[in-house]
Amino acid sequence: MMIVLTKEDLTSFSPSTRAEILASLSSKPKASPGQLPTGFTENDFEDVVDLTPGEIEEFMEGCSDETIAGLRIIAEHGPVIHAKLLDEAGIENYGHFQGRVTKRTRTVTGDKDAYLFAWDDWGKAEDGIGQYAVTPATFRSLRVYFELD
Repeated sequence: MMIVLTKEDLTSFSPSTRAEILASLSSKPKASPGQLPTGFTENDFEDVVDLTPGEIEEFMEGCSDETIAGLRIIAEHGPVIHAKLLDEAGIENYGHFQGRVTKRTRTVTGDKDAYLFAWDDWGKAEDGIGQYAVTPATFRSLRVYFELD
């Protein structure tokens, strides 16, 4: 559903209603504990954003083929993947991939603190390589983009 409010509409509301509307527009949804993947906490998802199919499309327009291939791996195997799966996309430097994805996420959302995915504590992983996890909404948007559903 889309609601359109003009400046005049917004100013016609009471100050408390305006504040409530503006707060709901600027707040980030929190992942509920029931939606969190095993091994992740609410804090891990604090700045992880939900991207719509339209935002994913915009996101992909500025990505390299390698980054797109990595995101396809997440769409195919996610919403949580072992980072080693990114090797299938030719990605061996996970930190570089993570940095490129984070920079693009912040460009698309306009949020300087945004992340596309969370990651667990890789120091606790047997092989020193951990997991990446996207939100359920972003996972659905990725699957729509790659026409997997």
